[in-house]
Amino acid sequence: MKNKSLFIFDMDGVLVDTEPLYIIMNKDFLQQHNAVITDEEYNQFIGISAKKMWYFLQEKYNLPFSVDELISMEKQAKYDVLNETDLKPIDGIVDLLVALKQQNYKIAIASSSMKKNVELIISKTNLTHYFDYIVSGEDVVNGKPAPDIFLKAMHYFNEQPENCVVVEDAKNGVLAAKAANMFCIGFQNKNSGNQDLSKADLIIHSIKEISTSLLFSN
Repeated sequence: MKNKSLFIFDMDGVLVDTEPLYIIMNKDFLQQHNAVITDEEYNQFIGISAKKMWYFLQEKYNLPFSVDELISMEKQAKYDVLNETDLKPIDGIVDLLVALKQQNYKIAIASSSMKKNVELIISKTNLTHYFDYIVSGEDVVNGKPAPDIFLKAMHYFNEQPENCVVVEDAKNGVLAAKAANMFCIGFQNKNSGNQDLSKADLIIHSIKEISTSLLFSN
């Protein structure tokens, strides 16, 4: 890809298949409080900020906790689940990161997750050394689908939108990338639900499709 110099990766569902863990965890929690949520309804929250998700669920199901309490409980539950689970990178990610490093791309993570969760995941999967910068949901005021998180990564490297490529698996992440005027690769990960990635510039069904020939021969 001509003139591209910065790759920005979402984490959950792009680097590591964590979404199924979160779905089971949150659906179990909601069920304990007599709130039954369908997969279709839950899928709309993938890639969105925790505050938006819990505000909606707290109001709809009249949960006996404040939004701040719900966010806090989810944060701790996520960390515990991640800490206890054997995690591995999504197929093709390591080869892609190696290729990008060899081509001297700058590489960042822009994830709605807490920074300590991002650091835990990339540490457990031995991916830490590939990334030059991490932006978490705690680092910006407005979460996805607002563009803030991608713009913050871009500004760190003093880049321009036209030099950036974003890899996302969720509708809200794709919308955020396009709002930032960046080229977006939408990864249709079946474990992230039936996400509408139609606004992405390129849609793939395997990370392996982001091959060196695709990236570096254009």
